[in-house]
Amino acid sequence: MKKLTSILLALTLCFSCMATVFADEAAVPTVSEKLEQVENYIYGTAQTGALVGRVDAMEKELFGRTSSGAVMTRVDNIYNAVEGSTTAGTPSLASKLNAVEWQFAPRMSGDAAKTRIENLEQTLNGTTNSKLPLIERLDRLTNQAFPSGSLTTSSVILPKDSLVKVKFMDTISSKTNKAGDPVDFVVDDNVYVGETLVLPKGARGYGTIKKIVPPRIFGRDARIDLDFSHVTAIDGTKVPVYIGDLAKQQAKTAAGAAGASIGGMILFGPVGIVGGAFVKGQSVTIPANSNTYVQVNRDVAINGLVQGTGEKIVSSNATNGVLSDNVSTETTKATKVEKEATDKAAKEEAKLEKEAKDKAAKEQTKLEKEAKAKEAAEQAAAEKAAKEKLATEKAALKNAVK
Repeated sequence: MKKLTSILLALTLCFSCMATVFADEAAVPTVSEKLEQVENYIYGTAQTGALVGRVDAMEKELFGRTSSGAVMTRVDNIYNAVEGSTTAGTPSLASKLNAVEWQFAPRMSGDAAKTRIENLEQTLNGTTNSKLPLIERLDRLTNQAFPSGSLTTSSVILPKDSLVKVKFMDTISSKTNKAGDPVDFVVDDNVYVGETLVLPKGARGYGTIKKIVPPRIFGRDARIDLDFSHVTAIDGTKVPVYIGDLAKQQAKTAAGAAGASIGGMILFGPVGIVGGAFVKGQSVTIPANSNTYVQVNRDVAINGLVQGTGEKIVSSNATNGVLSDNVSTETTKATKVEKEATDKAAKEEAKLEKEAKDKAAKEQTKLEKEAKAKEAAEQAAAEKAAKEKLATEKAALKNAVK
């Protein structure tokens, strides 16, 4: 019996290991999936036709020529050049394009890469180099953006709980928006790890409206709850973010007395913007160009960018000519002082919520008591009137008998 049990246990472990291996293999994209991913990035949509013909077309688009060899190898080379890992220290096309837009545009574009390159060429040079391969065209733009030196990659870890200042690009209103609507926001300060740029100012953020609660009784305002998904790093990596205690405390510190609390987060921004967060009728608005903080919810590996000399790269496209960088790795970790401040803020928030609930409960009890008293008074008056009417009828009957 013991021998049989041992055999069954061994078989179970074997099958478990095999299942894990198969699951890992299933997670690796196929040749077709890699090519589709590149096509979506370059053109905005996957192309049609035979696989070999699509590979030929993509190589000509990127490199200006086709290559020989196995299709799998050719697709890997295409994928690595565009979105993956190239030779050591060489940025991918995605990293370079993000860096160039960081220099010349207020935000990273969500358009197809070919369209983004054409727009940059038109803006900077007044014409497009449509006859040249995309990688050569982007190299020319990169030289214009960073004339003092070439760019190189540096593999770093963006630590969990790193703070990221973000800006809302569109107004969100409890009157006009609904749950499920996308939230358009961008990174509003450069984030470095040491000298390495990982999150450029203007990097796109993605999120949705989780819930909208309309105005409630007793003067309670509407509520907008947001679900922050991720921001896009310089190399295209998705960095997951959320509104945590550190983000709330940092936003509260930045806002001072001019902030507005909405859906568990603190808004701040230029004078006059946040003042429009609450409007008549207890509806709530998150104004465009207002700010808050989010924090990274796990360690994330990123191929960041530095100058070829190893120096920090900076952008000429800073607001009012001033770069405001959330830089230090050390400051991204929770410290004892931050924890104490966060705990204090949480206690204050809990106290305010309790006071609001107690006040609402008292008002509700008062209204119920008044309603019951009114109902009792009306019932007593009705009973009195009925008794008086009955007495009158009895008296009339008695007189009639006489």
